[in-house]
Amino acid sequence: MNPLMINLPQEITTPRLKLIIPRAGLGEKLHAAIQDGYSDYVKWLNWPKALPTPQMVEQECRKHHADFILSEFIRYLIMERETDEIIGRCAFPAFQAHWSIPQFGISYFMRTSKRSQGYATEAVHAMCLLALKVLQARKLEVHCDALNLASTKIPLKLGFQLEYCQKGSWVRDNGQLADLQTYALFSQEALPKGDICW
Repeated sequence: MNPLMINLPQEITTPRLKLIIPRAGLGEKLHAAIQDGYSDYVKWLNWPKALPTPQMVEQECRKHHADFILSEFIRYLIMERETDEIIGRCAFPAFQAHWSIPQFGISYFMRTSKRSQGYATEAVHAMCLLALKVLQARKLEVHCDALNLASTKIPLKLGFQLEYCQKGSWVRDNGQLADLQTYALFSQEALPKGDICW
């Protein structure tokens, strides 16, 4: 499969969300989402401890737009349809993509004020369908810190199964070794039904 020849949708709609590709002019909105819960991203996702500035996030949006076009790192911003507020981001990280299989990991974060409302599950559901239908994925993975219980609930709601746990496989920001759980999905049949289109 040649990633450059895949026609990825620039927008995906779900009942409450729009998944849109990063582009110029969205940095300020994305920065607000990143700022709302940044300490959690440092703890669970190993992000840098220093909060980026709006200008830095705007630069990232522009670079991520180019990454999307080249299919090097496929990211979508999660936008609430009712308000046009960016509330998070989801992606197929490049370092978890194996195009020869094809197999993809799915990453996500959600701003604190929009958690526990099913938004992250809705967005990841859309990413699963995109991977299975457009990218012809044969396997999907979600990796979570074993202690990040809110995050581990999302793949389980979508029919993923716990495949394995790597003990002490990465280091948290406090220097503590963390256990990383990997959840796997192999077919669309395991997913719940959903009104998702592009």
